[in-house]
Amino acid sequence: MTHEVFMSVENGLLRVAQVQDGQLVSLSADPLGKAKDNPEQRITGQIFLGHVARVVPHLQAAFVDIGLERDGFLGAREARALLADADRETPIEACVQAGDTVLVQVVRPPQGDKGAQITADVTLPGRAVVLAPCRNRIAVSRSIEDEEERQRLADAAEAARQGKHGEAVDVEGMDGPAGWVIRTAAIGMDAESLAMDMAQVAKSWETLIDKAEDSQPPALLHEDLGPIEKALRDFVRADTTSVVIEGEAAFRTGRGFCREHMPAVLELLSASQEGSILFDRYDIAGQLEIALSRRVELPSGGWLMIETTEAMTTIDVNSGAHNGPAVSVNLEAARMIARQIRLRSLGGLIAIDFIDMSSDADNEAVLQALDEGFQGDKNPVRIGPMSEFGVVEMTRRRETMTLAQAMRQQA
Repeated sequence: MTHEVFMSVENGLLRVAQVQDGQLVSLSADPLGKAKDNPEQRITGQIFLGHVARVVPHLQAAFVDIGLERDGFLGAREARALLADADRETPIEACVQAGDTVLVQVVRPPQGDKGAQITADVTLPGRAVVLAPCRNRIAVSRSIEDEEERQRLADAAEAARQGKHGEAVDVEGMDGPAGWVIRTAAIGMDAESLAMDMAQVAKSWETLIDKAEDSQPPALLHEDLGPIEKALRDFVRADTTSVVIEGEAAFRTGRGFCREHMPAVLELLSASQEGSILFDRYDIAGQLEIALSRRVELPSGGWLMIETTEAMTTIDVNSGAHNGPAVSVNLEAARMIARQIRLRSLGGLIAIDFIDMSSDADNEAVLQALDEGFQGDKNPVRIGPMSEFGVVEMTRRRETMTLAQAMRQQA
């Protein structure tokens, strides 16, 4: 099994492709422009010291000035991290009041006339772990499926928190010690290395808190790595066999980051051959074009029609020239649908209209194929039952931008 990462810079946009055993499994795009040039372009993950402008009980939300053109939107669920004893019923007005100073993080950038969506449940990512000050437990990424490895990593993180591998990684959280989330990059990492990564993140958090104490809201306290460095941190895995970067400046940036923070990746890193087009490998460019189109052809002669609006995504399965039974084209479509949803970074509510089938067993087989297509997906997915009309409703956690939205930001 091989996992390769390809990074290409073109017209101010970083495109990252992940290829598993020769098949494209993930595409992302991120503008390379500095955040200071366009403060609303790349703010997801940034942490601000904000000023609560107003609380609106009937919306169960607060609007927080974080220094952008429009106030950030803080929902009650996201505000409850401010109260150690809050539950699912705690109202927004019990969490914040107008005039309060709050620490918040952007989870979605501004869209249209809507301000950024923010949360008080801030997190700070590292290479192998994520610090979660508003939680007090150690969690392991759902993408790490081996139970023995999950337990080993959880035990190692707890040992580091207690100082069994050097100085205790002691970060004060909302209600006791801060929590941690172990990322997939930690697979195979020894306890000492995991403790070192935790200590580095904890130090960054202390720096952030010190800055907050010396600042007046609204103030930017922390912004994530640049796109190239972030792609290396987030996409390189324990089973990655090569990382190829196209663009001389981008390669220098990546090499410098790896030399300082990910020395083991240096031997995997290479520059794209001069005169070649990196995304021609495995027909990545062609698959990117498909992932940006409304119509997706199926090998058997059927096709999918994918329509995305601000509210939801609808996917219609058409049999076309396919001559086999409905279950055959639906199975083929289910696998392609899961792949296209992941490639396009689609999220929120998704409705899929399959071709009608009369057998309950066939319905279950199609649902199973759809579910299997999301194995290893880092974004939580919930798939509902199939209706009598062949419609399946599902949800997937939204990402910051869909692939199409990111591509439209290309200079």
